[in-house]
Amino acid sequence: MLSLFRIWRINPPAIRDDHFQPLAGPTRTWSRDAWRLTTVVLTFFAAFTLLSERASSQPLASSKDRFLGAGTSSPVGRFFSKYWNQVTPGNAGKWGSVSFAQGQYNWTNLDPIYNFAIQNGLLYKHHTLVWGSQQPGWITALDTSAQRAAVEDWIKSVGQRYPKMDFVDVVNEPLHTPLPSYKDALGGDGLTGWDWVIKAFQWARQYCPGVKLILNEYNVLGNTTSANNYLIIINLLKARNLIDGIGVQGHYFEFRSHIGATTGSYVYDLNTIKSNLNQLTATGIPVYISEFDIDEPIDSNQVAEYKIYFPILWDNPGVKGITFWGYIQDDVWSSYPNTYLLDYTGRERPVVPWLRTYVSSPLPPTLIAPFAQIGIRNPWLVWQSAATATSYHVQVSASSTFNGFLVDTTVTDTTLHLAPLAAGTRCFWRVSGINQYGASNYSTVAAFVTGDLISGVEAIQSIPTDFGLSQNYPNPFNPTTSFEFRLPAGQAGVSSSEFISLKVVDVLGREVATLVNEHRQPGIYTVRWDASGFPSGVYFCRMQAGGFVETKKMVLAK
Repeated sequence: MLSLFRIWRINPPAIRDDHFQPLAGPTRTWSRDAWRLTTVVLTFFAAFTLLSERASSQPLASSKDRFLGAGTSSPVGRFFSKYWNQVTPGNAGKWGSVSFAQGQYNWTNLDPIYNFAIQNGLLYKHHTLVWGSQQPGWITALDTSAQRAAVEDWIKSVGQRYPKMDFVDVVNEPLHTPLPSYKDALGGDGLTGWDWVIKAFQWARQYCPGVKLILNEYNVLGNTTSANNYLIIINLLKARNLIDGIGVQGHYFEFRSHIGATTGSYVYDLNTIKSNLNQLTATGIPVYISEFDIDEPIDSNQVAEYKIYFPILWDNPGVKGITFWGYIQDDVWSSYPNTYLLDYTGRERPVVPWLRTYVSSPLPPTLIAPFAQIGIRNPWLVWQSAATATSYHVQVSASSTFNGFLVDTTVTDTTLHLAPLAAGTRCFWRVSGINQYGASNYSTVAAFVTGDLISGVEAIQSIPTDFGLSQNYPNPFNPTTSFEFRLPAGQAGVSSSEFISLKVVDVLGREVATLVNEHRQPGIYTVRWDASGFPSGVYFCRMQAGGFVETKKMVLAK
């Protein structure tokens, strides 16, 4: 049965494009009945095998806030659930693969992939609704009105048949591939220059309710001009609330030529790749690496290239999922046959153990504060927790390259109160997450400049979202009472220290005690006031931090 399955996988009777197809093999002739029978048998066999695998394994990214998935052209992919928690049909979901006659759809290849995803709790992304490179042959013979109706019916049919889709690539490669022959039927360039793309997304929003709509493109990361042009379309869709995800393909050829290439050798700058990715994530729209692969025949070369490019994508907090464009040897893009991660038998290439360990390690933490000049010498360092991290390695240096350390320590909390540093010193700091599988890459580097003061700060507890002063407790009191006040992080979790004033005044408005008068980092603090020596009566605690002012009434009863 496995041999028969592989034959079918190598020589499917359905028409396939040159973008995602199994490797070439011997030619075989199939009757319609034989094809249907084989599809049923193979679907049952593969489903049984994969359900057994699922019971004994977990996908690589099962504990993360982002997915690792794969594309497949088979009804259900072998060993799929052992590794992936998201699936994209590589070829079966394209309009040209489904509709060979106007108004008629053959979902035979696509249904098993969708059903497998739903039954096994996998995220399903449909690929793709509108793409100029693979459209039905009959569409070109229609007039504009008929083309428009056909596109709308296609999008509506997909939405109705697959209502539990998680994502859909609405428009594929608008910048680089031939434009659809029905572009003008969707409005052409129009006033925006991209009216036809907008119309496709409007229909997708209408007919695919609750599904995240994605625009997909390649050659974006290594080419700044392409990235800027891509952002034009993205922002047009964002302004109309029509886009939920940015697709970036991430094929190996988008980063560099093959190792050892003798002609046409090139390597795109890593800083350019990172910068363009950051431009896309800065939109606030989740980014999905939709078609990632590394095409190297020598195992050691494939691992080496994964170690360069995969962390750039996986570690970026704006990237919420990566889909490998094929994963098993006989189900990869035929033009790039060495991208596979498993061979025909399911044996892992050496990159898979590395990938498993890397994904199991924590993601780099996100730094919160400080990021600027501060008034004190002993600030709190504050960062967000990293999923699965059990401790954190913190480094502070006077060098931006961390050539020597002022602090080099490991803590279990997400804060660290520094001992007093030299006044007027520019310091750089970074944090790495650690768990039983290893350490993450370091976070982005932040810097601050120390002031002259030394703060007597109580223990920081957590990072709140707003300013606040709590009622003192106990109240009435004699002779001591405590206050809790909150200092939030700024936008996107970024904030330097805040100058906080916390004073006690009497009923005449006279200041009788200063509890806090210094810069402090975001957090929740408790301050104690000892009113020994003060007469009984009504007092007020007044907090001021920037434009925030709050006052609490209290009673000293001796």
